[in-house]
Amino acid sequence: MLKNSVLLFIRNLRRQRLFSFVNLLGLCVSLTTTLLIYIYVRHEFSFDNFHKDIERIYRVNQTYFWTDNETAQFARTGPGVAYSVREDIPEIELLTSIHTAGNFVISYTTPSSDIIAIEQRIVYAVDTNFFKMFDFGFVHGNEEGALREVNTLVFRKEVAEAYFGKNNPVGQTVMVGEGTARKAFEVTGVVDVPENSSIQFDVLFPLKNYPMASKSWTWVWTQLETYIKIAPNANMNDVYAKLAKVPQRHLGETLEGVFNTNYEDYIKSGKKWDLFLQPMTELHMPTTAVIGNSMDSASKEVLLSLIGVSVFIVLLSCVNFTNLSIAQFTRRVKDTSLRKILGMGKRELTISAVFEAVTFCLISLVIAMAVTQMLLPAFSLLTGRPLRLDLLEDPNLLPGAIVLAIVMALVSSVYPVIYLNSFNPVEGIKSKSLRGPQKSYFQNGIVVFQFAVSIVLVICTAIVFQQLKFASTKDVGFDKENLALVDHMGLQKNAESIAEQLRSVPGVIDASWCSSAPPQVWDGDGFSVEGSDKPFNLTFTRGDESYIPTLGIKLKFGRNILKENPADKNAVLLNESALRTIGWPVDESSIGRTISYDNEKFTLVGIMTDFNFWT
Repeated sequence: MLKNSVLLFIRNLRRQRLFSFVNLLGLCVSLTTTLLIYIYVRHEFSFDNFHKDIERIYRVNQTYFWTDNETAQFARTGPGVAYSVREDIPEIELLTSIHTAGNFVISYTTPSSDIIAIEQRIVYAVDTNFFKMFDFGFVHGNEEGALREVNTLVFRKEVAEAYFGKNNPVGQTVMVGEGTARKAFEVTGVVDVPENSSIQFDVLFPLKNYPMASKSWTWVWTQLETYIKIAPNANMNDVYAKLAKVPQRHLGETLEGVFNTNYEDYIKSGKKWDLFLQPMTELHMPTTAVIGNSMDSASKEVLLSLIGVSVFIVLLSCVNFTNLSIAQFTRRVKDTSLRKILGMGKRELTISAVFEAVTFCLISLVIAMAVTQMLLPAFSLLTGRPLRLDLLEDPNLLPGAIVLAIVMALVSSVYPVIYLNSFNPVEGIKSKSLRGPQKSYFQNGIVVFQFAVSIVLVICTAIVFQQLKFASTKDVGFDKENLALVDHMGLQKNAESIAEQLRSVPGVIDASWCSSAPPQVWDGDGFSVEGSDKPFNLTFTRGDESYIPTLGIKLKFGRNILKENPADKNAVLLNESALRTIGWPVDESSIGRTISYDNEKFTLVGIMTDFNFWT
């Protein structure tokens, strides 16, 4: 029976090449799409699962107090938060803090006197609990000897190989920094950072290099991410209840010293300052808005939508296969009728039809695997993820794909089998018009379903395209085209003269020296106005008179800063949102008013239109 089914399949494949090609094409496209979606979704859901106690690890977030957007959480906390929760919540088994240290040029002189200097952009400063909290495996060195001393560091494996190759670098000395700021650091470890880790870094420094991180009184030096591990048998309701009381017990010193108010008056004014626990399982796919998150995140809703799309694509493929099979079997009525007359029963006909469908799907699966492997490099570039089709790494992939192909074949062959077993062979031999059972309902219904789902997917694609087009063409408030940012200008003593020289370079329209530029304007602090003892928070940057014209930011009222005007040393430009935060009218009447920062007064000379200054 199997031999006859194989021979019949090969004969039909040769005789009906167009039908076979269309069927294989449809199945290959659906299976390839499903495989690509599966690989991407699997990678996203695998984030941080390598940490042994991930279900007990939380990040401590707080209210985003720097602006009026108090519905969002802020991932950055001050040192005071770590000290306070550790003191008030005995259920905390372990606590660690991470400081984003910035960019550093790290150089190494090889035994042959060659100098390897590379700028490391993802540098964290951590305490000694970091490796107790997170399971980053050591390639060289160990947890006990890493980051115990001030001038030590730990490399990521790939970064260490850029300096030392495959050799063990523990004990080697590298230079950190540039010019007179260079310092010698000893390498005390090399760790492996998985691709599916939310916490990604190139270099780790000891947190004790940053004295401000030990100031237990401050809650406003929001430069830390604080993580806690809860004891195994802790009651989380008790933990949350104690966490809610922490600000009231410990925030007062910061409020009085920085905002000139106490906790009760701060809350009565309508402000909030709460603490939250965000499970580490949600770091990559947060369920609430989190500002200041340094990690690359994904949307769970988008991933579930992709899974839904793959299901619909598989269903469309099955419907398409069913329709084509019915059309093809209608042409083969005489052959099937003759076999019925010669004694082929329903069982044999069913096996033959199912065998043909399963064979089509399995052949399509093999082709889809090969196509997926070819498309993965481009798909990885598109998604920004290092995706792989590795059957050894994911032992469930191949069995799951085979089961999917077989299920698709069974679903697609149900109606054709019913159709083959329903008609009278005598009528088939006479070439009478044949109709399958309930053809007018079922067969027309699946055609309607096929077109309906196709139209929905086309509409969704159009909506996504429009959203992407909107994001790429949205006016962000400044001219982002042909802008280039030169790093490390803050380390140069003659930055202004360098900017002046850049203006004389052919093709350069303008150049500006500044402390930060969109979309990475991070500096923020408390300001005040005369006649009010209530500070307000503003994000700010320092720049010269060319900052506004270089970025193409529009002035709504007033003027730009003038270099030739000595009084403009303490001039300030504010955008519309800043004036609303202060409570001033957004018009010319606000020009000339002053704000105070760090015991200095700054006079408002111009009002800018709002622009997006950070991501």
